[in-house]
Amino acid sequence: MQELQSLFEGYSVNVSFLGYALCILIVADLITGLVKGYLREGIVSSKLRDGGFKKCGVLAVVAVSYALGVLLNDAKHLIVNGVMAYYVYTEIVSVFENLNELNIPLPPILKNILGRK
Repeated sequence: MQELQSLFEGYSVNVSFLGYALCILIVADLITGLVKGYLREGIVSSKLRDGGFKKCGVLAVVAVSYALGVLLNDAKHLIVNGVMAYYVYTEIVSVFENLNELNIPLPPILKNILGRK
């Protein structure tokens, strides 16, 4: 673990920053998904339930990664930061996908990243 931590010497991201960002993005994804569902096909309870369970699963994985970091004495929080950074990225992409499907204009670079023209 020391070798891995030495790779990131001087690199630190505040765990609470990523945690707040993740929570805000989860809420944003739920809201944009609800709006998309309402405008497209109507809100479907099974999709809403499945999405809610997935979001709870994300939070559970983050909690387990934090506990694993505590068990492994991960002082720089590399494990939980990595997990949260991954989920922050996926939530950002999901929000932009929802916005794109709602025909909200996005910059061309974001459309290219999403694979949409």
